[in-house]
Amino acid sequence: MTTKGEAIALGIAQMSTVEMSTCDHGVVAKVKRCIMERDLYPRRWGLGPVAQEKKKMKADGKLDKFGRPNDSTPAKWTSEYKDFGATDGSAAAAAAASAPAPAAPATPAPVKKVADDNKMEISTPATEDGDKKKRKKHEGETPDEKAERKRRKAEKKAAKAAKKDKKAGKGEAASEDDSD
Repeated sequence: MTTKGEAIALGIAQMSTVEMSTCDHGVVAKVKRCIMERDLYPRRWGLGPVAQEKKKMKADGKLDKFGRPNDSTPAKWTSEYKDFGATDGSAAAAAAASAPAPAAPATPAPVKKVADDNKMEISTPATEDGDKKKRKKHEGETPDEKAERKRRKAEKKAAKAAKKDKKAGKGEAASEDDSD
Protein backbone atom coordinates (compact mmCIF):
# COMPACT_ATOMS: atom_id res chain seq x y z
CA MET A 1 0.00 0.00 0.00
CA THR A 2 1.30 3.50 -0.76
CA THR A 3 1.59 6.29 1.80
CA LYS A 4 -1.52 7.80 0.17
CA GLY A 5 -3.49 4.62 0.92
CA GLU A 6 -3.54 3.29 -2.66
CA ALA A 7 -3.44 -0.48 -3.12
CA ILE A 8 -0.36 -1.69 -4.99
CA ALA A 9 -0.43 -5.47 -4.69
CA LEU A 10 -1.36 -8.46 -2.57
CA GLY A 11 1.42 -10.71 -1.33
CA ILE A 12 2.61 -13.22 1.22
CA ALA A 13 4.96 -11.88 3.90
CA GLN A 14 8.49 -13.31 3.86
CA MET A 15 9.51 -11.59 7.12
CA SER A 16 7.95 -11.08 10.51
CA THR A 17 6.81 -7.58 11.50
CA VAL A 18 9.81 -7.24 13.81
CA GLU A 19 12.20 -8.01 10.95
CA MET A 20 10.33 -5.59 8.65
CA SER A 21 10.60 -2.76 11.15
CA THR A 22 14.35 -3.25 11.62
CA CYS A 23 15.54 -3.99 8.05
CA ASP A 24 16.49 -1.31 5.52
CA HIS A 25 16.37 -3.50 2.39
CA GLY A 26 15.44 -6.97 1.23
CA VAL A 27 12.43 -8.95 0.08
CA VAL A 28 9.50 -8.33 2.42
CA ALA A 29 6.73 -10.13 0.54
CA LYS A 30 6.17 -12.43 -2.41
CA VAL A 31 3.69 -10.80 -4.81
CA LYS A 32 0.59 -12.83 -5.62
CA ARG A 33 -1.56 -10.24 -7.45
CA CYS A 34 -0.63 -6.77 -8.69
CA ILE A 35 -3.49 -4.27 -8.45
CA MET A 36 -1.99 -0.90 -9.42
CA GLU A 37 -1.85 0.09 -13.09
CA ARG A 38 1.51 0.11 -14.84
CA ASP A 39 3.46 3.37 -15.15
CA LEU A 40 1.20 5.23 -12.71
CA TYR A 41 4.38 6.31 -10.91
CA PRO A 42 7.97 6.57 -12.26
CA ARG A 43 10.13 3.50 -11.71
CA ARG A 44 12.63 3.97 -8.88
CA TRP A 45 13.85 0.38 -8.52
CA GLY A 46 17.56 -0.27 -8.05
CA LEU A 47 18.51 3.03 -6.42
CA GLY A 48 19.26 1.65 -2.94
CA PRO A 49 22.78 1.34 -1.48
CA VAL A 50 23.17 -2.40 -2.15
CA ALA A 51 21.82 -2.11 -5.70
CA GLN A 52 24.22 0.75 -6.45
CA GLU A 53 27.17 -1.27 -5.12
CA LYS A 54 26.08 -4.27 -7.20
CA LYS A 55 25.91 -2.11 -10.36
CA LYS A 56 29.47 -0.81 -9.69
CA MET A 57 30.77 -4.35 -9.16
CA LYS A 58 29.16 -5.51 -12.42
CA ALA A 59 30.79 -2.58 -14.25
CA ASP A 60 34.19 -3.42 -12.67
CA GLY A 61 33.87 -7.09 -13.66
CA LYS A 62 33.68 -8.34 -10.07
CA LEU A 63 30.24 -9.85 -10.83
CA ASP A 64 29.09 -11.39 -14.10
CA LYS A 65 26.62 -9.59 -16.37
CA PHE A 66 23.70 -11.16 -14.45
CA GLY A 67 25.02 -10.06 -11.05
CA ARG A 68 26.22 -13.51 -10.00
CA PRO A 69 29.58 -13.99 -8.24
CA ASN A 70 32.61 -14.94 -10.34
CA ASP A 71 36.33 -15.58 -9.66
CA SER A 72 37.10 -11.91 -8.90
CA THR A 73 34.17 -11.36 -6.50
CA PRO A 74 35.35 -10.23 -3.04
CA ALA A 75 34.81 -12.73 -0.21
CA LYS A 76 33.00 -10.04 1.81
CA TRP A 77 30.34 -9.71 -0.91
CA THR A 78 29.72 -13.46 -1.20
CA SER A 79 29.42 -13.84 2.57
CA GLU A 80 27.12 -10.84 3.17
CA TYR A 81 24.95 -10.59 0.03
CA LYS A 82 21.97 -12.93 -0.40
CA ASP A 83 20.25 -12.97 -3.80
CA PHE A 84 16.54 -13.23 -3.01
CA GLY A 85 15.56 -13.21 -6.68
CA ALA A 86 17.65 -16.21 -7.63
CA THR A 87 16.08 -19.45 -8.69
CA ASP A 88 16.11 -22.41 -6.32
CA GLY A 89 19.16 -24.07 -7.82
CA SER A 90 21.32 -20.97 -7.92
CA ALA A 91 20.09 -19.86 -4.48
CA ALA A 92 21.18 -23.20 -3.07
CA ALA A 93 24.52 -22.84 -4.82
CA ALA A 94 24.95 -19.31 -3.45
CA ALA A 95 24.03 -20.50 0.05
CA ALA A 96 26.52 -23.35 -0.26
CA ALA A 97 29.20 -20.92 -1.43
CA SER A 98 28.63 -18.59 1.51
CA ALA A 99 28.41 -21.43 4.08
CA PRO A 100 31.68 -22.58 5.63
CA ALA A 101 33.17 -25.47 3.71
CA PRO A 102 33.48 -28.86 5.42
CA ALA A 103 36.93 -30.06 6.36
CA ALA A 104 38.88 -31.40 3.40
CA PRO A 105 40.00 -35.03 3.37
CA ALA A 106 43.51 -35.73 4.61
CA THR A 107 44.65 -37.23 1.28
CA PRO A 108 46.47 -34.67 -0.88
CA ALA A 109 45.28 -33.96 -4.40
CA PRO A 110 47.38 -35.46 -7.21
CA VAL A 111 49.90 -33.05 -8.72
CA LYS A 112 51.18 -33.11 -12.28
CA LYS A 113 53.79 -31.00 -14.00
CA VAL A 114 52.88 -28.77 -16.94
CA ALA A 115 55.48 -28.97 -19.69
CA ASP A 116 55.49 -25.39 -21.04
CA ASP A 117 56.35 -23.21 -17.99
CA ASN A 118 57.36 -25.83 -15.40
CA LYS A 119 54.38 -24.77 -13.31
CA MET A 120 52.63 -27.19 -11.02
CA GLU A 121 48.94 -27.80 -11.61
CA ILE A 122 46.58 -29.58 -9.26
CA SER A 123 44.30 -31.99 -11.01
CA THR A 124 41.18 -33.38 -9.42
CA PRO A 125 38.96 -36.17 -10.72
CA ALA A 126 36.32 -33.59 -11.69
CA THR A 127 38.73 -31.69 -13.95
CA GLU A 128 40.10 -34.89 -15.49
CA ASP A 129 36.59 -36.06 -16.43
CA GLY A 130 35.69 -32.60 -17.63
CA ASP A 131 33.65 -29.96 -15.77
CA LYS A 132 31.09 -29.91 -18.57
CA LYS A 133 29.94 -33.46 -17.82
CA LYS A 134 26.22 -33.41 -17.00
CA ARG A 135 24.94 -34.95 -13.80
CA LYS A 136 22.23 -37.51 -14.35
CA LYS A 137 18.90 -36.74 -12.75
CA HIS A 138 18.59 -40.10 -11.02
CA GLU A 139 22.26 -40.78 -10.32
CA GLY A 140 22.91 -43.42 -7.65
CA GLU A 141 19.44 -44.92 -7.97
CA THR A 142 19.06 -48.64 -7.22
CA PRO A 143 17.30 -50.90 -9.77
CA ASP A 144 14.35 -51.33 -7.38
CA GLU A 145 13.95 -47.56 -6.99
CA LYS A 146 14.16 -47.15 -10.77
CA ALA A 147 11.48 -49.79 -11.32
CA GLU A 148 9.23 -48.14 -8.71
CA ARG A 149 9.70 -44.72 -10.32
CA LYS A 150 8.89 -46.12 -13.78
CA ARG A 151 5.79 -47.93 -12.41
CA ARG A 152 4.47 -44.74 -10.77
CA LYS A 153 5.09 -42.81 -13.98
CA ALA A 154 3.15 -45.40 -16.01
CA GLU A 155 0.26 -45.30 -13.50
CA LYS A 156 0.16 -41.53 -13.67
CA LYS A 157 0.14 -41.63 -17.47
CA ALA A 158 -2.66 -44.23 -17.52
CA ALA A 159 -4.75 -42.19 -15.05
CA LYS A 160 -4.30 -39.08 -17.18
CA ALA A 161 -5.34 -40.97 -20.34
CA ALA A 162 -8.41 -42.42 -18.56
CA LYS A 163 -9.41 -38.97 -17.38
CA LYS A 164 -9.03 -37.62 -20.92
CA ASP A 165 -11.16 -40.48 -22.34
CA LYS A 166 -13.83 -39.91 -19.69
CA LYS A 167 -13.92 -36.20 -20.51
CA ALA A 168 -14.17 -36.96 -24.24
CA GLY A 169 -17.00 -39.47 -23.54
CA LYS A 170 -18.98 -36.82 -21.65
CA GLY A 171 -18.66 -34.43 -24.59
CA GLU A 172 -20.04 -37.05 -27.02
CA ALA A 173 -22.95 -37.93 -24.70
CA ALA A 174 -23.88 -34.28 -24.34
CA SER A 175 -23.87 -33.78 -28.12
CA GLU A 176 -26.10 -36.87 -28.62
CA ASP A 177 -28.64 -35.56 -26.07
CA ASP A 178 -28.80 -32.21 -27.86
CA SER A 179 -29.56 -33.85 -31.23
CA ASP A 180 -32.69 -35.71 -29.95
